[in-house]
Amino acid sequence: MTSEAPFPPAPRFGRRVWAVVLLLVLIWLAYGFWNSVKPMPAGTHVGSLPARLGESQVEFIEEGAQPGAILRRELAFVDRAEQMIVLDQCPLARPLAEHLLARRRQRPNLEIVLVSDPRGDIYGGTPEQTLSTLEAAGIIVVRTRLERLRDPNPLYSSAWRLSVGWWSDPFDEVSDRATLASELRRRNDRADRRQLLVADDGAGGWSSLIASMAPRDPTTPGGAAVEVRGRLARDIIASELDIAAWSTDDDRLPAAPPAEIRAVGSIDARFLTEGAIAAALRDSIAVAAGGDSVSVAARALGDRALIHALLHAAARGAHVQLLLDRQVPANQAVAAELARTGAGSIDIRWAASGAAGTSFVLVQHRDDAWLDVGSAQLTRRALDDLNLEANIELHMPARAGPARAAADSFARAFAGGSAYSEHADESRGTYWRYRVAEATGLAMF
Repeated sequence: MTSEAPFPPAPRFGRRVWAVVLLLVLIWLAYGFWNSVKPMPAGTHVGSLPARLGESQVEFIEEGAQPGAILRRELAFVDRAEQMIVLDQCPLARPLAEHLLARRRQRPNLEIVLVSDPRGDIYGGTPEQTLSTLEAAGIIVVRTRLERLRDPNPLYSSAWRLSVGWWSDPFDEVSDRATLASELRRRNDRADRRQLLVADDGAGGWSSLIASMAPRDPTTPGGAAVEVRGRLARDIIASELDIAAWSTDDDRLPAAPPAEIRAVGSIDARFLTEGAIAAALRDSIAVAAGGDSVSVAARALGDRALIHALLHAAARGAHVQLLLDRQVPANQAVAAELARTGAGSIDIRWAASGAAGTSFVLVQHRDDAWLDVGSAQLTRRALDDLNLEANIELHMPARAGPARAAADSFARAFAGGSAYSEHADESRGTYWRYRVAEATGLAMF
């Protein structure tokens, strides 16, 4: 008597289908892993050596009471330049574009390089007509090749790269109209968020300005910036020219200027980008303890390592104050976590509308202060070598002008904000949506 097999063998065709499906899944996961850890391109993850500067060479600028102050400063940079202007901004303010064109007509030999996120103006980018007009005037316009960067959302981006990404090119599309291809590409969440301008001052020196948000028009409040005159210019320009080199084939790219002679002063300044910003933030907060204060103004706070650093600083006795934008869902979840875990040792307020775009961290000790200002928000996308970001770090005496200006700016904004309890969302659903989104890369912040 013969016994029959309890389960008949699967058809050969079915086994082949499953083998193909398994192979595609493995390729998808491998592609996602590679594009999450691949080497960073040149000009990224920059942590410059400290440049010793005098107090007169550094200025903290905030727009709370002076709308348009950052844009006016940038226009002055352009109007006095004689040798070179390098800027990385998106969107480019119309007055700034007009001044670039005017200065180019006045100084035909002036070298101007604009590096910009390639997103179309329908998504908040610079209008293509503006960029084309700049190019026609001889200005080098570089649209960043964002696909060279790591993927913030590897689960989605690996599938996109293997399918739509082969023929989805932002440079081949009409910038003021949304299409299926542009919508699918936008969900990769890659961006060039650097907001900086560097130019010679017409007298043999250099000035650099790095802001927390792009200045749009002279009447728009919000935002903070640091202007540095002197040695950091070369490091900033070198980083931007490296990005331009792998984003364009234009052979007109200039060389970075020589480093300026070492100066004497009491302020150490560094140019930081991407993951180097994260390391500097965590190191500065890690030494804050009893008698120190940590002041954080950010549109978005979500980076887990930074949250732990703030909790540990509060546990050591540091006075921690947070000013956040209540319209960002992650902030609601993080604020609830910090309020709950910090056991009342962390003061949280919601920023007024004019201060919601400001982003800086100020750590104050008895005798010295540490300030970080720039485009990077305090999230995984900004601090984990994913987006292009740029900040300035200042280490200086506690009574230095930039430290006092930043402290006064934060105090005014904090006093003008609303209490945490007025807009608190302590639901578990909000918290776990944030945690899952941050961990998987699905976060839109």
